[in-house]
Amino acid sequence: MDERLIDVRSLIDKGQVETALLLAESIKEPYWRDYALKWVAEAYSKKDPEMALKIAEVISTESLRDEAFASLSYLFSREGNFKLAIEVAKKIRSEFTRKKALRAVATVLAKAIVERGAEVSLSELGLDESDVEALKPLPGGISLKGNKLMPGGEILKIKGEFRNEVIPLGEVPKKVPEKPAFGVELRQASYFLDYLHLIRELAKVDELEYWAGLVEEPLRSELIESAGMIYFDAGLVGRAFEAVKSAEVAENLAYLLALRFVERGELEKVYVLSPKFRDPVKSLVLLRELAMRTPLDRKLVEVILKPRSEYLLARLLKFLAFEMLGEAKKTGSEELLRKSRKIFEMGVKIQREFEDRLLYQSSSSSQSSSSHSSSQSSSSNSSSQSSSSR
Repeated sequence: MDERLIDVRSLIDKGQVETALLLAESIKEPYWRDYALKWVAEAYSKKDPEMALKIAEVISTESLRDEAFASLSYLFSREGNFKLAIEVAKKIRSEFTRKKALRAVATVLAKAIVERGAEVSLSELGLDESDVEALKPLPGGISLKGNKLMPGGEILKIKGEFRNEVIPLGEVPKKVPEKPAFGVELRQASYFLDYLHLIRELAKVDELEYWAGLVEEPLRSELIESAGMIYFDAGLVGRAFEAVKSAEVAENLAYLLALRFVERGELEKVYVLSPKFRDPVKSLVLLRELAMRTPLDRKLVEVILKPRSEYLLARLLKFLAFEMLGEAKKTGSEELLRKSRKIFEMGVKIQREFEDRLLYQSSSSSQSSSSHSSSQSSSSNSSSQSSSSR
């Protein structure tokens, strides 16, 4: 991660968005520059929506550009600018993210109409029927009649700034369960997941940690990882590590943290993180980074690679050694050549130990079988002699 990201975040928090924009544009690495620009675009959303859109449109990483548009769409809707919110949401290329963004706008719109308690014409909101079509299906709390949006619900308060939802009139608001039940009503579950998506987009760490304490796996780990990733992106590596320790799985965050701690030489933390991601490619990349910095410890190698047997462990090590050997030949790196040889030798040693153990077990089994057969034969001969004497 580019260290200037932390400075960009700090400048935004201080309200110095113009300076933050200049700093963000100076970041050379495209991904981190785009990440910083996303933050700056969000910071401009209230004071200068047009400028916010211009910044979002120059983001080159498609997934981050879509995230920026989704965030701006929601922020514009919060300001009552529903027309612009819909137009921005339509710019999102990912169908899934686009639908989520439009659903968020529809929920904010429904909340505003229900709180007002009166019908609102589309022209008053700066909308037309094509805009409403983009928001369908409308939330249960509102309906379209002619050119007017009609309230048909009340606000169900849960807790906190964003914890509210629109429910149809006639339904009795329920207390928040100790552990939210998913799958009871598909619509309620969908609203809840939309809400979680919004608090991720808005980097509401306290909200994510709150809900992580209430839900079951695998959603619990997913929320913990989202909170930890916010810390990580802000440069708070220690906080991210403390968060991820309580997750059962944290595929991306655990991997990124493990790489960071390998760089720092804090290998005891790699022991904690490696079991939390399962992608074998990430495991091999992490092991390569480790091998480039320090002599490999077999115990840590096993924790990182998570092999099902010693034979597979040996094969993985030799595969990595050959990959590094090929790179060493291309680059002419003597150090890489030496390290690849060390890894290969470790793989060969493990494979030989595995084969020797198999041979010993096979030999022991044969001896045991032979001894058992001899015993049976001796017993049979004794029985025959006893019968003859009779």
